[in-house]
Amino acid sequence: MKRILFGLIAITLGLTASAITGDVNGDDEVNIADINAVIDVILSGENNPLADVNGDGEITISDVNAVIEVILNGPEEELIPKEIVLDDSELTEPAEYVTQDEDAPDYNDYVENTIWATTVRINFDGETATVTGNPATVFVDIDGAHVTITTTAKRVRYIVSGSTSNGSLKFYSERKFQLQLNGVDITNPHGAAINNQCGKSFYLVMNAGTVNTVHDGEEYDTVEGEDEKASIFSEGQILVSGKGLLNVYSVGKHCIASDDYIFIRPGTKMYLNSTSGHGIKGKDYVHIKGGVINMEIAADGAKGINCDSLIYITGGRTTIINTGTTKLETDSLGEPVSTGAAGVKSDYNLKMTGGTLNIKCTGNDAKGINVAQPFNFTGGELNVVVTGEQTSVVPKGVKCDTDCNISGGYFYSCAPNGKALDVDGTLTIADGYTTLTNDDPRLIEINY
Repeated sequence: MKRILFGLIAITLGLTASAITGDVNGDDEVNIADINAVIDVILSGENNPLADVNGDGEITISDVNAVIEVILNGPEEELIPKEIVLDDSELTEPAEYVTQDEDAPDYNDYVENTIWATTVRINFDGETATVTGNPATVFVDIDGAHVTITTTAKRVRYIVSGSTSNGSLKFYSERKFQLQLNGVDITNPHGAAINNQCGKSFYLVMNAGTVNTVHDGEEYDTVEGEDEKASIFSEGQILVSGKGLLNVYSVGKHCIASDDYIFIRPGTKMYLNSTSGHGIKGKDYVHIKGGVINMEIAADGAKGINCDSLIYITGGRTTIINTGTTKLETDSLGEPVSTGAAGVKSDYNLKMTGGTLNIKCTGNDAKGINVAQPFNFTGGELNVVVTGEQTSVVPKGVKCDTDCNISGGYFYSCAPNGKALDVDGTLTIADGYTTLTNDDPRLIEINY
């Protein structure tokens, strides 16, 4: 009876198109057959993503009405998002405040607040490496161009330069230390280029005017009982500063990873390229205070920035281009498991108070931002574009598993084939905005 009724509405209103919204049965037309196809999915409970015509993640009578809407009024107008591209232009940043209060919680985050007592120089030259200036308390093992340093010394500064296509730097230290990159190019075909097994602060400084590049290998030769998760890996905090450029490439795991937190300061310049994992992976938190960061991520299921806890963005300009799609695997029981790609993924909060964050995800089913706990956006500029299509889940510009609070800055999210903003909790948009565009679920723009 339902099919006859719908047929009276739609029998003469077929639309021909290619991959058109509402073409549930895939015959390049939107007509009564697609209405019936949605009803069949509802009654049978089968999984057909094309039947989720309104893109709300469920297949209900609302999708039947959405097909009727397409038949009567035509498909949705094409939505053209703004262009997002990598941007390595100069960025003028405000003067950085470096705390001088020894009791401040972030006092130890600044390399300037330590007087470095000892300097050790490391130079790579093809298949060999030399180390000079090492005191008796710094023990050095050199195997070709693979350098391992073991020390209990305090306040050691290492300055590294030169080039190798088969080398690495590895540290076993009981104290915090500084590593200055002074024009270095390291490729380790068998693991991390820089591997810090010290749980203390690791100050990574790019000297002004230098270009520094590191590559990992596809297969990691890892020591039993040790982690080694990225081209640049640290058990302790990674505190990034300096006016030079750092290029990080990963074909085996992530680009930069810490089993503690990662702090990136103004003035830094980084380009991260991964075909195997995340761009930046932090455990305790990731704080981008400033700098210019460009990422290209191409691994399925990977994220530009991924953190087990908090992500703070308070300055700088970060641009993430992610072309990955969903990663399909099986668990130990043989059950299918899928991991979606994203620009930014936080397992706790995401807080943005300043700076610019640009994200473009082109893979199917991807999310621009995926936050497990509240996303608090109080300032800065956010541009998110998700252009992929739905194959298993709805692509989403910004996905919040709980609340989303917007009260300042500029917020833009566009998902032409999905939803711009999906909030499972409460969406709060504070008064005072000058622009609020939210009449199309594929686009939201808020300007204060």
